[in-house]
Amino acid sequence: MTTVAEMPARYEEAAAPEQAATAASAERVSPLMRACLRDDVNEVQRILGSQDARPDLLDAADEDGLTPLLLAVISGQQPLLTLLLERGADKDWRDHERHSAVHWATVCGELGLLDVLLEAGANASTPDIHGAYPIHYAAQMCGPNSEMATDVRVGLLALRRLLAAGVDVHVVDHDGRQPLLWAASAGSSDALVSLVNAGASVAAADKDGLTALHCAASRGHTDCIDTLVTLCGADVDVMDSNGCTALFYAVTLGHADCTELLLRSGAEPNRQDRKGRTPAHCGAAKGQIETVKMLARYSASLGIRNVRGDLPLHEAVRSGRKELVRWLLQQRPESVNHANNEGRCPLHTAAMTNNVEMCKVLMDLHAQVNPLMRSSTGQLMTPLDSALSRGSRSCAKYLQLHGGASASALTDLRSPPQVNDSG
Repeated sequence: MTTVAEMPARYEEAAAPEQAATAASAERVSPLMRACLRDDVNEVQRILGSQDARPDLLDAADEDGLTPLLLAVISGQQPLLTLLLERGADKDWRDHERHSAVHWATVCGELGLLDVLLEAGANASTPDIHGAYPIHYAAQMCGPNSEMATDVRVGLLALRRLLAAGVDVHVVDHDGRQPLLWAASAGSSDALVSLVNAGASVAAADKDGLTALHCAASRGHTDCIDTLVTLCGADVDVMDSNGCTALFYAVTLGHADCTELLLRSGAEPNRQDRKGRTPAHCGAAKGQIETVKMLARYSASLGIRNVRGDLPLHEAVRSGRKELVRWLLQQRPESVNHANNEGRCPLHTAAMTNNVEMCKVLMDLHAQVNPLMRSSTGQLMTPLDSALSRGSRSCAKYLQLHGGASASALTDLRSPPQVNDSG
């Protein structure tokens, strides 16, 4: 939403009356709107009391759909708001982005004006163009990491006022997210407790199956995870639409404190998602050595294969994180030559990505130089073939210097050729 600092420049101009009239006509900015933003109560009264005042003047909107009442709220003018309400201004008008006066009072942190609007019976539960209600923004404002640039105490007070007014805590935005998920993403434990006490369900999920616990884990909000699991009874292993638990997100995004808290709270370290991946696979794919090591300390298996037959080691090689690859091979030295369902070994992957240093790491740890895999087209390929097929000349040169050969050269010597065993 637009902030007060982003008020259109047309309202900041100190134009002469004649110029102002011309500008107002061109830009749909009325003298009443300018008077509201100057907090000139006398001028507002004069304009509204004039015999020439048009019947529609009170609710005439500018090019952004802002009426005098909305402008009074945005600029924090409580006496003007009261006056406009007394004169019959539409308290439920929404601008072109569907923001109501309650939206604006909430995001601007104007608690006094919010009270006036609620007391006047303004609708406190209408969605904007994103499907977000005032209570969504209030929940977001409660977090220390909120983008709203407001004091978290103000956000919490706004949230509690809306809850006291009886707004529905189950409303969803266009992504299917309830206010509880906004609070978890923003990192506010207080907002989570307030919303749950008002009837919000910790099991509520968005269109992708993400719950508040997933949101807290993905943002690294340890306090929120603790609150959701310990105080609110959230299932620590609740899965999203892809079969991923909160632990997947904490590990993948490198949030070590969240990872440890979830594991201590009983999260299953070996759960597999719909692609057969464990948290270790996902963490390794992003090169997250700290959180992957933490999984191992909580008895996670590093030998589980995903649906493609890949181990976490394959993912770590693909990520290019040499330190992680070395550590994984210290835990499972025999994995260095393990192949996936296509017969692809870690060395094939390193060659395909032209990572000479990774090839060196693998071969120093006893990787075979000429394992055979079968491509999607049925072609047999060694790591050298893989490097050449991707134009990885540096890797191809290194492999040739260390005995690398093409599959065609090898199959002349092998009868019949054997694709690397993935078992």
